Amino acid sequence: MTMLKTRFAPSPTGNLHLGGARTALINYIVSKKSENSKFYLRIEDTDHERSKQKYTDNITNSLKWLGLNWDEDIQVQSKRLSRHQEIAKELLKKKRAFKCICSEEKIAYQRKLIRENKNLSKKICTECKNDNYIQTKNEDFVVRLDVPDEGNLNIKDTIQGDVSVANLELDDFILLRKDQSPTYMLSVVVDDHDLGINYIIRGDDHFINTFRQYYIYKFMNWDLPQYAHIPLIHGEDGSKLSKRHGAVNILDLKNNGYLKEAIINNLILLGWSNNNDKSETIELKEIIENFEISNLSKSSSIFSFDKLDFFNNFYLRKESGIEEFINFCKNDLELNKFLEKDNSKMKNIFNVYKKDIKKLSDLNNSIKIYFDENYKINKTEKLTSEFNSIFKEFLKIIGEINNWNRDNIQNVINDFLKNNEIKFPILGKPIRFLLINSYQGPSISDIFVILGKKDTIDRLNQYRGK
Repeated sequence: MTMLKTRFAPSPTGNLHLGGARTALINYIVSKKSENSKFYLRIEDTDHERSKQKYTDNITNSLKWLGLNWDEDIQVQSKRLSRHQEIAKELLKKKRAFKCICSEEKIAYQRKLIRENKNLSKKICTECKNDNYIQTKNEDFVVRLDVPDEGNLNIKDTIQGDVSVANLELDDFILLRKDQSPTYMLSVVVDDHDLGINYIIRGDDHFINTFRQYYIYKFMNWDLPQYAHIPLIHGEDGSKLSKRHGAVNILDLKNNGYLKEAIINNLILLGWSNNNDKSETIELKEIIENFEISNLSKSSSIFSFDKLDFFNNFYLRKESGIEEFINFCKNDLELNKFLEKDNSKMKNIFNVYKKDIKKLSDLNNSIKIYFDENYKINKTEKLTSEFNSIFKEFLKIIGEINNWNRDNIQNVINDFLKNNEIKFPILGKPIRFLLINSYQGPSISDIFVILGKKDTIDRLNQYRGK
C-alpha cells in the first residue's frame, strides 16, 4: 500500500472549531489506516494581522486533548517565506508567472466587468505580461500566475468525483504581493510539496482552489496530490455551523464536560456510517479499521447538540465515567475543593446523577447544593396539608435508622408509605424539595445517602409541618 502523507493546516486566526476538528480527525484516521503513513500539522500564519499565538496554542492543545497527535515537528508557514519567494521567482523565470502593476482602479474595473458577465475570462490583468518594461521592473509589482484561458481542467476527487472547470473560469491570482510577501495560494502548495503531502483532505470550500493551485504543481513539474474535499458541517437551521449555534470551540466543549470520545464519535458519523455495526457508538480504534473516505457523503451534514449530548451521556455512564468526572473536578478550582473535602460524596453525586446529565458541568449546581453548609429551605413554598400531617412521624422514623445505606432507607420509606396508605408523590416530592430546593431530581433515598444522616436530618428539621 502507498505510504500516505496527510496534513491538517489550520490558520491561527481563531480557535479550533468542530468543522476544523472533523477535518483533522479524518486526516488522522486516513493516515493511521496505512502502515508508515504520516499525519502532519502545519500552522498557516501568513495573515499577520489576524494570526495570534493564543489561537495556535488553542489549536495544538485541542488536537492533543482529542488524541490526534501529529508526526514530526509542526511546520510553521511564516518561517518559510524565503522558500515561497524562491518558487515564485522560479515561476517568473519559467515565464509561468508575470509581474503586474495594475492600479486598484483598473483591477476594480476588471472585476466589475467579470461580475457583470461582460468578460468571458476571469483574468484580472490582460496587458502587463506582454509589456517587456513591466517584466524587467525590480520593485512595485505583484507576481501573478499565468493561468491559460484555453481548454478545460479535470480534477478527480475521492468524494466529489470527476469535476471539470473551464480555464476561462480561473483567475490569474497573485503569488507575491507588492511587498514580496507570498499569498496563501502559493505558500500552501509549496509547503505541501516540500512535506511530501500526497493526499490533501480539506473542506469543500477549498475545492475551487484545487483547480487554481493545480497550475503551480504543473508549471513546477511536481506530482499532483490526491484530493478529497469534505462537505461542510451545517447547523440544524441549515446554515454553516458558527458561534450562533452554540459552543463550537473544542476546548469550550472540554471545559463544559464533554468527553473527547463523544466528540470524535459524533464528528465521524457526520456523513459516514459504520456499516459493520448497527450501534451508533464507535471507538476510535474501530473507526480507523472500518472508515473509508470514499463512503463519505457529498452532502453537507447537520450537527446536532442533542446527538452530541446522547453520545456524551453514553460515555459518562461507562465504567470510565467516574474517572473522567474526577479529572474534570481536579481541573476546576471550586469543584476540586469539594473533591478534597469529601471524595466519597462527590462520587456518590456522580453515580446518582450520571444517567440524566448531558455534560459534566450539568452537575455544578447540584454539587454546590449538597455541599452548602448554610443551606436554607425555601420557606415561601407551600406544601400540602396531607404532607404536613405525616412529616413529623416520618422525620422521627428516619432518625431511628442506624445503618444509613440506600437499601435500609428505601425499605423504611416503603414501609412508611404502606403503613400510612399514601402514594409516594405525597411524601417524596415535598421531601426532595426540602432537601435540595427542587421537586425534580433523583430518588429521595439517593439524596439521603449523598447528604448523609446528619445533613439530611438537619435540613429536614428546618421545616415544621402544620
